[in-house]
Amino acid sequence: MAAMEWFADFPKHFHIKPDDTGADEAAFIRKALHLRAGDAVLDAPCGAGRVSIHLAKAGIHVTGVDLTPSYIKRAEKRFAEEGLRGKFIVSDLREIEFDNEFRGAFNWQGSFGYFSEEDNLDVIRRYARSLRPGGRLLIDQPSREWILRHFRASVRKGEIESTSHWKPQTERVDTHFRNIKSGEYWNMTIRLYTPVQLEHLFQKAGLEVEAIFGELNAQPYRRGARRIYVVGRKL
Repeated sequence: MAAMEWFADFPKHFHIKPDDTGADEAAFIRKALHLRAGDAVLDAPCGAGRVSIHLAKAGIHVTGVDLTPSYIKRAEKRFAEEGLRGKFIVSDLREIEFDNEFRGAFNWQGSFGYFSEEDNLDVIRRYARSLRPGGRLLIDQPSREWILRHFRASVRKGEIESTSHWKPQTERVDTHFRNIKSGEYWNMTIRLYTPVQLEHLFQKAGLEVEAIFGELNAQPYRRGARRIYVVGRKL
């Protein structure tokens, strides 16, 4: 397995949030992307549709993409049970092929930065290509500054012990997880970008950064914020 493919073996239950959450996040996404009923949006990766189901309830046409087939099946089931329409596709983000289809697109819950430098930029270009002129892309990442200011090399939560390393030469956090009880272990790596670096990536993809937020209440990003939400508009 290639070094950047760690997520293929990452436990599927480890990072997914409960199905009954996501309404407040969806409300922020609607506002950030200027979405209205009837607009089409790309949720990639979509997980099990936790956030996009609230967008669909607001009349937005959802296309969800995720690498994990079980997530896609859960999303389809949830939408069907609610009588909602949605299109769901199993795909790697590096293989999505849409052209001028969406009013908005978003990468949510810290799902950006998992690939190589070249592939991370290519993914943003694919998002940009999926947008209609004037459409917007929203990317959410943990705040690099907050992570480094509060960095903990070793953490234990219940049976899970993790050891993390910040690598300044690659600007990545590499983390090794181990289940103390079962002996199971897995790894992850994420490239953490500064606000300026994210803005440059957006610009290279033909997107003009409109706003950088630090909170779901749409407050501008400031030092000390735990997350960074970047919104770019297709020229």
